[in-house]
Amino acid sequence: MLRLIVLLGSLLVTGVIYAEIIVTEATVRLLPPGVPNTAAYFSIQNSSDTTQILIGASADFATKAEIHNHIMVNDMMRMEQQSEVVIQPGESVQFAPGGLHLMLFGLKQPLLEGQSVAISLQTKDGEFIVIQANVARPSVHKHH
Repeated sequence: MLRLIVLLGSLLVTGVIYAEIIVTEATVRLLPPGVPNTAAYFSIQNSSDTTQILIGASADFATKAEIHNHIMVNDMMRMEQQSEVVIQPGESVQFAPGGLHLMLFGLKQPLLEGQSVAISLQTKDGEFIVIQANVARPSVHKHH
């Protein structure tokens, strides 16, 4: 019961704490209507003393979710699916534009700015970490 209270209480702040895994700043990129795919970003911290390994994700608002990374191949940036992401004890990993991210394929309904959606992250040891992500417009970066 205490674990449930802690989990529910943590949903009221911007992160989720589960089995010493802390996920913060979870967002899903809002794209124009009709675009069937999008991406999710977040920071994930391993505050345990054991290595944590993410192996997958799912979301009820998309038909498929995959862990991807942008990598350089022959002087060209491309996206590649990742079978796992290792998070060492005491370390954090950023899922951010231009790097690691979750690809969300086949959106089942249009997303709305400010909407909160649930995403489930799966670890290699069979645990599921459910996070709440806010749907937001992509940041606009100006180059000087």
